[in-house]
Amino acid sequence: MAQDGAPSVYPLGKGSWKPPAIVPVRNLNALAVTRLGDKSLENIVRTDERYGHDGVFQGPRGWAYWNHLEYPKPIQNPNLWPDTQSTYFLGRLELPAGSVMTMDFRYPQARYFQFALYRWERNTFVAADAIAGPEIEPEPGSTNPFRVGANRLGERRDFKLRIVADDAPVAPKKRAPNTVYAGKAGGQIEGVIRIYLSDQGRDGAGWGPADASYGSRGFPTYSATLANGTKLSAADVVKQMARPMTGATKQPLTAEQWEEIVNAKTNDPTLDPATAPARKNPQWEKFWTLRYSVLGAFKSPEDRAKIPFAGAMEGGGDPSTQYLITYLSRKFGPVYVMRGKMPTFPNTYAGAGGKGLEVMPDAQTQYWSLVSAEAAPSGQIVDGLTDMQVPLDADRNYTIVVSRKEDRPSNATLANGIAWMEWSPRGEGIDGPKNRPDFGMLMLRIMANNPSWTQSPDKVTKPGMEAAVMGPYLPKGEYTTKAAFEANGLKK
Repeated sequence: MAQDGAPSVYPLGKGSWKPPAIVPVRNLNALAVTRLGDKSLENIVRTDERYGHDGVFQGPRGWAYWNHLEYPKPIQNPNLWPDTQSTYFLGRLELPAGSVMTMDFRYPQARYFQFALYRWERNTFVAADAIAGPEIEPEPGSTNPFRVGANRLGERRDFKLRIVADDAPVAPKKRAPNTVYAGKAGGQIEGVIRIYLSDQGRDGAGWGPADASYGSRGFPTYSATLANGTKLSAADVVKQMARPMTGATKQPLTAEQWEEIVNAKTNDPTLDPATAPARKNPQWEKFWTLRYSVLGAFKSPEDRAKIPFAGAMEGGGDPSTQYLITYLSRKFGPVYVMRGKMPTFPNTYAGAGGKGLEVMPDAQTQYWSLVSAEAAPSGQIVDGLTDMQVPLDADRNYTIVVSRKEDRPSNATLANGIAWMEWSPRGEGIDGPKNRPDFGMLMLRIMANNPSWTQSPDKVTKPGMEAAVMGPYLPKGEYTTKAAFEANGLKK
């Protein structure tokens, strides 16, 4: 290709000439890929072989690994409404009081990175502390690729992270850098490495290539210091602090408990057990706690208002994420149409060179995604959409159609500016004759939002504020039929 001026050199953009952007295309030959950004089966297997075998962290855990590996381990089952593009690594630790565990890391090449701690309380995993990618200070000479304006493709990307068996300072400014706090008593804690949407050509963790062997380091190495000053090597950390994680994470509700909730005599009398907690006019609302947002959804507005809504993030949820939820039933209509406005996000997947976006831009949110889910006793999802997979009009508005495959309108296609997502053919996803096959549930993630975004869901501080605060960014939806949508098409 002809050019004027000095050619660019790596990293991209250093010269005066820049190549035209590469438009990423989905590899139609890749197994397990249905949309741009999905991990191929080769990628899934490579990620599973590379990481999570060091004695501390297990994994990888996520929807793709559980659904596409031939023999996934129980701990790889992401059994409470996971995102389709996430990769998790879980580790259970027993920290002596006063101890400090240090992890030597590399920033992954991905959209989002976080390290979080959880404790088992109230029959669920409750967030204890967390640190997200942009907050982590890099080692001297390295770059934090998650900060606005940073070179995302820089080769030097090292950092250290500490888990301290101490209470976190009350004043955020007094927190030690790159530190998460496990509580003064220490004890058993669960650590989670959370990575979302690796760049094109990277494995599911974002540390290595997706299509070649990889012998370098990405996964952390460990050391520790006990309260008496004793130093522990990586092998000592595994021996003295790591605890086994072999079984699947326990669900917050059993099938029997869910059935009792569905048929409780204290439920809202306007609800029908055949469709509850779905209503004819479905509304999106912020997810608060399991008690308020799951159990409370079955109650009358008056009774629900008596349930405390505030509380720490439960169910192993991300404390940096705002979750929105709506309940559906096909008995009100086999097709659900969702409309709203997409916040700005950093489209990091490909970039000009096809290997990931070169510079991290400013945005309203770091990540937006939607999943089609089953009931809590199942905790599974059947389909999902990430922000970059949703077509937008000139004003960033979207239309998403959710239905079973047989109910999909013929015009619900990307070519027509419409995203389609599958409604679970299993309904609640509960084994046995009491499963309600018409049940539906959608969960929306809006993650690590910019404090300057005035319509952010972070600014919804109590139930009922969603519409006033979020405006067009709060989705609206309605039931319809395949024939009606094919006749009416996309509404502007």
